[in-house]
Amino acid sequence: MQNFSTGMQQALAIWLALLAAVVITFLVLTFLSRRGSGGPSWWSRLRRAIRDPEAARERQAKVERTAKELAELQRYCAEVATAAERATVMADRRRGEWEAAQRTQEAAWRAYEETEQAVHRLRRANAFPLVDDDPAGRRRHLVRLVNAAHDRGEISAANLADALMHRNGWDPTAHPFAQELMLRKVIRDRKFHAYQEASEIERQAAKAADLAVAAKRSLDDEAFDAELRLRKATAAAPDGASPSFRTAPARS
Repeated sequence: MQNFSTGMQQALAIWLALLAAVVITFLVLTFLSRRGSGGPSWWSRLRRAIRDPEAARERQAKVERTAKELAELQRYCAEVATAAERATVMADRRRGEWEAAQRTQEAAWRAYEETEQAVHRLRRANAFPLVDDDPAGRRRHLVRLVNAAHDRGEISAANLADALMHRNGWDPTAHPFAQELMLRKVIRDRKFHAYQEASEIERQAAKAADLAVAAKRSLDDEAFDAELRLRKATAAAPDGASPSFRTAPARS
């Protein structure tokens, strides 16, 4: 028993000596590492070396997925910004077309009013044109009248054919005053029809302009939201996953 007790004491002393050597070595290495180049300590390098490789691969995969998502979001932002710019150009073009249609409509209405006033003046007139009062002279007067109106662009080829073929109310034996009044009515009706067509074009242009403006606003909002999402995702992304991106210009 005395020999056993003596052996245990010697073994304990050896283990304590070994433990003290390990502790001293650890402290010395730590001290030397801190006084070095300022990089990670040997203990940190050792822990990283023995860290689980699967966790490192998982972190790397997460970084790659995040980078891919950010790149996709950046691409979407660029596409929406481009679409918004094109919508702005289209809205400006549609507005220009609408304004041109408005001017055409107003000009057509003024032309109609002028022909309507001419019809009223002829109805109130007391004097008749001084031409030969015979059927042949009236026919010649009608031919000259409608041909001159057609050359001026006041009546169409179909109106000219109706007058020469004595259709749709044209009477070659009517008094020249009645022939002139008939011509003015045809011109008035043609001007009113042109005004109606211009009004329809103006309505369609106004509708197209409104749709273009609505599309522009929607794309502007979508571009702003996409850029905001990209900024938030970039700020929350881990290191190494944040791509560089350009901020889209502000739009009114």
